Amino acid sequence: MSMVTKFVLWSILLLVLVGATGVKSQWNNQNSSTHDFMYWQDQYKTTALKLTDDPVVQAAIKSTAEDVNQVTVVSFPLIEQDGTTQQRVDRCQSCHVGLLDPHMTAEKIIKAHDNVDVTAANVVSYLSDPAHRDTLQLVEVIGAHPGMSIETAPKRDLGVAHSPLFQYGVATESSPTPQDAADYVLQKASLKKHPFPTFGCTTCHYGSGREMIQNKAHGDPEHWLQPLLPVKYMEAACAQCHATYDRTAFKFNYLPQMKTIARGQQLFKSMACYGCHKIEGISNGNIGPELTYEGRTSVPAAIEHQIWDPKYKVQTCVMPYFFSVRQPQAITSGLTDPRFNVTVQPATIDDPPTYATQDILDSVNLHGYIPNAAAQADVDALVTYVYSQTGQSYASSLSDRMSDLATFNSAKPTVVGVSVAEGKTLFDTSGCYACHYVGDVKHPQVGKGGHAAPELTWEGTRHSVQYLIGHYKNPQEYVPGSIMPIFPFSDSQRAALALYDQTFGAGTGVGGPVQPSQDMPTPKQAESGVRNQTIRYMSR
Repeated sequence: MSMVTKFVLWSILLLVLVGATGVKSQWNNQNSSTHDFMYWQDQYKTTALKLTDDPVVQAAIKSTAEDVNQVTVVSFPLIEQDGTTQQRVDRCQSCHVGLLDPHMTAEKIIKAHDNVDVTAANVVSYLSDPAHRDTLQLVEVIGAHPGMSIETAPKRDLGVAHSPLFQYGVATESSPTPQDAADYVLQKASLKKHPFPTFGCTTCHYGSGREMIQNKAHGDPEHWLQPLLPVKYMEAACAQCHATYDRTAFKFNYLPQMKTIARGQQLFKSMACYGCHKIEGISNGNIGPELTYEGRTSVPAAIEHQIWDPKYKVQTCVMPYFFSVRQPQAITSGLTDPRFNVTVQPATIDDPPTYATQDILDSVNLHGYIPNAAAQADVDALVTYVYSQTGQSYASSLSDRMSDLATFNSAKPTVVGVSVAEGKTLFDTSGCYACHYVGDVKHPQVGKGGHAAPELTWEGTRHSVQYLIGHYKNPQEYVPGSIMPIFPFSDSQRAALALYDQTFGAGTGVGGPVQPSQDMPTPKQAESGVRNQTIRYMSR
């Protein structure tokens, strides 16, 4: 076979392959809920043509060929699961082609696509109608980013509108509600401080910037380690830069508007998560998995699932059900728990779901619990905080991080005055109520706290101060199998806590203060390793 013949045959084969690829792409775009960049660029051109009567502009739009729009983000590399970095390349604008086009407002896209006139005040109701979901998707993909400036006379800026059905706010001619107007101010400031050529899209929104097909770019299937962030988790991305470490308080401080992640950090402390989970430079818990790099190794949906249902992966997991309540034998409209004096509303499936997936509801139900719908905001905040943990910050150098870690590792527990008042402060602020319930001795159903650990209502009539101090130092040594963490308290803090615990159940005339001879081993027993001679439980 001559070289010419081979060349011709290979050329024909190449043309067949290219043609087949084009046919497959066209088939996928026409018969799938996910599309590639060529489909969306065609939708953009079709919409743009309907928005102008200028023949010169129309000719320019028609002559524009489909192309890949790419930005190489030099300053913000991707952090791989093993800690290595990869060059960040964003091609998001290949589909979101109207991102920087201030003319692509929701009202104008609706007019071009549906031939319906709507105002900014009516955008949410119109796009929330299931009959207009195709239009909503078009607005979300080819619409402008809220806060864009229109360089005309008079100069103005695009507003923003929100709905639970929108992944993000959509650009509108104005902001129709006070909440939208407040968010618009942040959108505008953010857009000016984070120009697309410098930051790209995935630095803030996550997702797979190299992909050119919709579902792959957005992180579907779900196992993609950086799926597109729902707006409620967006602060996890912001925290990669906008978090400063407070060496004196051993915590991160965030921008004032980052309220969700600040709430998550506070919950991490008040729910005693720090006692079980290690976050390098923040906590040294050793009972649960380390969370230092959770933002690299997990996805928000998996973190949320774990919080609602700790046993969904590991049946023997000892993490308490902080946000789900044990099921009764029969469920009607709601569950009233007299111990906590609250009504728990069982979860319902909304559109979109109140909880991440049906799988969460199924597994929580399988293990005998009901997700408390009222806790959704707290769960979202914890997910955001945990997902923000990557072990690295773009805003600080490696030497800064090493300095922070050295400060944390060399810090000594605080020395406090040994008093009941100091013990109460520690009890209230260290997460004890997350697991332990404390009730009124005369009305035990009146109180507060969790039920993942022993009730402490009568603790002062059960154990001596010496026992309590020793138990704080090493709970497993005193109670084999205990899941209570070893909290980083000083000797004086443990003594203060023990004094406060002794007040529980005191003054009732039943029982009395427990002496060391009643629940601590004799010196001879202690030498042989005995830690608990007897435990005085009182009947009540």
